[in-house]
Amino acid sequence: MRVSTRFLEVLRMISRLWSDLPLLGRLLTAWKRGSYRGLSVRTIVSLAAALLYIISPMDLLPDFIPGIGLLDDAAVLGLLLHSIAQDLAAFRVWEQNDERRSSV
Repeated sequence: MRVSTRFLEVLRMISRLWSDLPLLGRLLTAWKRGSYRGLSVRTIVSLAAALLYIISPMDLLPDFIPGIGLLDDAAVLGLLLHSIAQDLAAFRVWEQNDERRSSV
């Protein structure tokens, strides 16, 4: 039973990661346009550090290794999304309120 519970947790995490990526993209777009200013300096630094690690050729696991080369990049992305979860939740609320304001 223990393995199946752990497997379900991993699937939930992947699902959350998959759904948070477009939200992160929208957050960055709104921040760049200047319409959303709810990002802290810590969040901006975390985003920049994660981006630099992901695009850097010097990884913990080199990207050219088939099958496992991108695991460290995925882990960094997952840690980033976990660390900025509150910022993503606040942006989600802001986005919903902004949609309501623009539809009125």
